[in-house]
Amino acid sequence: MHFYRRWQPVAAISFDLDDTLYDNGPAIVRAEQWMLSHLRSEYLATAMLDKPRWLELKRSVLNCAPELHHDVSLARQQTIRAAMVEGGMADQQASREAEQVFAAFLAERSKIEVSESTHRLLARLAERYPLVVITNGNLDLAQAGLERYFTLVCKAGAGARMKPASDMFEQTRSALKLPAERILHVGDHPETDVLGARLHGFRAAWLNERQQPWQQLQLLPDVELTALEDLAELLL
Repeated sequence: MHFYRRWQPVAAISFDLDDTLYDNGPAIVRAEQWMLSHLRSEYLATAMLDKPRWLELKRSVLNCAPELHHDVSLARQQTIRAAMVEGGMADQQASREAEQVFAAFLAERSKIEVSESTHRLLARLAERYPLVVITNGNLDLAQAGLERYFTLVCKAGAGARMKPASDMFEQTRSALKLPAERILHVGDHPETDVLGARLHGFRAAWLNERQQPWQQLQLLPDVELTALEDLAELLL
């Protein structure tokens, strides 16, 4: 644990999810593979859909509707729909089927492994502080077994822009009725988490398990953590 700024006690904690509370990579890879396999095997319209074509369709959908950059769920659902329509499926049927396929994808994507030490840490922190989620992702917290720790969940989409934009930080501050400087945001990403938190007045704890160089940071965090468990020493 390394301090960059003079430490002051906080009254609440917000957490990033992906690659902060668990390793997100394996779940996304597995869910993507499942989705493409499912689309190829279950629908004639997408029988030839492969990863390169999926990525082309995704780029096209985002180019046509830039606002979807802030909503990973709707962007994926719209891309599934676009693939089905391109393959000859009628619009209304494609909308219905895309919704169902996305729901199944989300269930696959939410099969993540959270360590026992992380569960214990969150349980202890939740006894002392209000805990909030601020995520650009779309994890189903109930399915992942994380919902019980958090008093508020803020996800990008539905009008809320992704971090580092102010939307979810302001939503958190407003809901907690606390000054921003009394809230500590914990996350792994130098831009979305550290820069986002600092720009909007939150304290920032940078989880740097991969030993990234601090020189890449646009603004320094209050504290750098080498492991999530450092929070116990800092806050309990």
